[in-house]
Amino acid sequence: MRCRLFCLLTAWNRRATWSGYARALQLQSAEVDEIDVFSWGCGLQIPGRPLRSTTLDLFDRFDAWAAALADPDPLAWRDTLPTAISAPAVATQHPALVRALDQVRQHALADGGILPWLGLPFALRDSGLSASTLPCLAGGAKAFRLKRKPDADDWLAVLRALERSAREGLERLHDLEKFHRNAQRAIVEAFRPGALPRLLALTHHRPLLSPQGVADALALSVAGASKLLERAVAADLLVEITQRRSWRLFLPPDLAVEFGYAAPKRGRPAKEPPPLPASRDLTVAFDAFDQEMAAIDKLLTSARGPKLSSP
Repeated sequence: MRCRLFCLLTAWNRRATWSGYARALQLQSAEVDEIDVFSWGCGLQIPGRPLRSTTLDLFDRFDAWAAALADPDPLAWRDTLPTAISAPAVATQHPALVRALDQVRQHALADGGILPWLGLPFALRDSGLSASTLPCLAGGAKAFRLKRKPDADDWLAVLRALERSAREGLERLHDLEKFHRNAQRAIVEAFRPGALPRLLALTHHRPLLSPQGVADALALSVAGASKLLERAVAADLLVEITQRRSWRLFLPPDLAVEFGYAAPKRGRPAKEPPPLPASRDLTVAFDAFDQEMAAIDKLLTSARGPKLSSP
């Protein structure tokens, strides 16, 4: 159980890091959508999406930020802030959330780069508003940099955006947990699971998949990877988001809907099947699945950043 929770947490954290970085890029006026950051993180280029710049590296701060998020030292990020950032004497009269946002505002005035927006999760943690750094809460407002004194509408917009980010992060965690339960059922129901558990473990950490990428990660042939992906589609665990045979890409259903590649289901949500009955055989199968997830996470963490590959 502990391994399962840890693997789900690391999978969610990887996705939340991409989401938070996408939001910070948008505050820098970069013409990028969240799906573009996900595709970069998975090392793929989605047909029809703008090509990434070859002269400007939008992701030059990503690795350092991801390392700072994983740093157990709570003072490491704070020590890198400009000395011009300080808490005025009247700061204690304001709520902790306002103080955290004001730190981002001061940082944005002192630094014209992306770092101020990436610093909001640290400011929220240091203010006691979160137990750890939550990368999906990266953000702020352009008004923090363009105006010396943001007005009430600017502060309200930031608060609403922060609330939306927190809600979306929680919903994605629930969707990931649901995907994990559905994956377990698919493995149990399969007559011969074969490499299906390994594919579903990979999907937790790298949700955008291609036959070539799956073949490379799981040591399969491209044809074998294509058939494996089709099995996952037949089990409603993946959605093919491209309509061409030579450039196939797949996403989990929740992300396919959120990114506009699949239509949301109408009507009342289907009732989730009851939990599988406890048994020794199921425990062994699920433990093996969780170990596959842990191995995939270790493999991706040790890799030196995402590499662009063709599907």
